[in-house]
Amino acid sequence: RTGPVSITEDYDDGDLTMIQVPQEAVGFVTGRAGNFLRSVEEQWGTLMFFCDVGSGGRNKDYEKLAIFGTIRGRRGAELLVLSAVETKVPGYYERIRDDVLARDKGKDESGTWGTDTMTFQD
Repeated sequence: RTGPVSITEDYDDGDLTMIQVPQEAVGFVTGRAGNFLRSVEEQWGTLMFFCDVGSGGRNKDYEKLAIFGTIRGRRGAELLVLSAVETKVPGYYERIRDDVLARDKGKDESGTWGTDTMTFQD
């Protein structure tokens, strides 16, 4: 798991979710020696890695995170990653919420896949 990887969304054959992770949260999401990503992979049965790491370095606002796996595994992993991002960049999820919820809607074999949400009040 070393060296740069370049993946674009046209590589997707139904098992890829790409999310943008703000630069200031990339280290936190990766974890020490990649431990956070590896634990999410194990929990959700996915394969995850950052793409194009090193091209542009710290001058980029976001890094692309590729998540491969089943639709359920990808969504679970995505939500865990976004939860970690929210810890470092409060309000980030709210800005991308509609895109996240609409992604993959109805794309399972039965056509019923989706994500429900519930808003809690403070």
